[in-house]
Amino acid sequence: MRPLPLFQLTGWTHFVDEEVEPPVLAAGSSPTEDRKTDEQAIAYHRHLRMVPTDAMTHMQEMVVEAVHRNSGSREGLMDHVIDGPAGTGKTCLLRAIGRTAQQEIEAAMGGRRQNTIPVVHITTPADPEPRVNWLWEIGSYLGLNPEPKNLVEVLEMRKHQDVTLSVNYVLETAQTRLLLIDDINRASPQHLANVLPYFDYLRDKLGISIVFCGTGASHRLHQARILAGELTRVSEENRVRLERAGQPAQPVSPSPTELLPVTWLHPLPLGTKKEEQEMFRRVLASFEADLRLYRLEENALSKHAAVLHQRTGGYFKALAYVISTAAVIAIRSGSENITEKEIDAATAQIR
Repeated sequence: MRPLPLFQLTGWTHFVDEEVEPPVLAAGSSPTEDRKTDEQAIAYHRHLRMVPTDAMTHMQEMVVEAVHRNSGSREGLMDHVIDGPAGTGKTCLLRAIGRTAQQEIEAAMGGRRQNTIPVVHITTPADPEPRVNWLWEIGSYLGLNPEPKNLVEVLEMRKHQDVTLSVNYVLETAQTRLLLIDDINRASPQHLANVLPYFDYLRDKLGISIVFCGTGASHRLHQARILAGELTRVSEENRVRLERAGQPAQPVSPSPTELLPVTWLHPLPLGTKKEEQEMFRRVLASFEADLRLYRLEENALSKHAAVLHQRTGGYFKALAYVISTAAVIAIRSGSENITEKEIDAATAQIR
């Protein structure tokens, strides 16, 4: 169950098609001695799916609908942004959006077709300053840049030949509809200002929807537009036009949320409000439904909601890790249940 790289087409296709089958536990049976070393059961619980929250479900539906709408339009296309603190599930949401979008696009086409690539998933380059590095990330996903075989080829690759024409040709002929860009926080506004015109080209000419993901993504993109001169120029033109018309000028710099849709992910709350407590317990119930433990008590996770929230702060990534690790500990110890003891042991591993 070792995951394939999701920033390559083969790995992404495997992710889209992946169906993890849970271990079957016979009713009324007890675990055998070899259960403690059952690699299939252990691998399954290490691979627990990231259950959706309300915000994730809303964002996923909104972006997938936008992709369908953009497929038949060349005007009014907009980027989308996933923002929020680290560990709140942004990358999980980004990939869930891409998987759902590709599955729906392929279903509308009557199945997967050869030489079509509905979704491209890249990460921000390690060196995001040159525009060509972004093109290389896309080219690598598409298989246009073969992996180097030796040090000589690595040094040759440092020349970074421009693959713009090749990338554009493949994206257009493969009918790509969605570009996912993760870890945008690695790029400064100046870096983004250099590459945004190219992303605009993909959106406006090829009709490709773009989703940016990363902590501070909305602010960085907003500042990048200002650095690119677009907002400053437009605001100045509006000011002059309004003054000539004898009307007061509008605020010069629009907010990021006025420029593009932003979905904010925050740590899951567990306050005094009933709806907050119900939401957190729904998430725990979804995790619990995926567990396959012989002696798992009913509401095993929900009854420890306060402890789990205290240990993880409601951060989605930490919560998934603690539950997954506690399940593996339960198998290896033979307890086959998640109590505060297993939660304590799992929490100790991330401290």
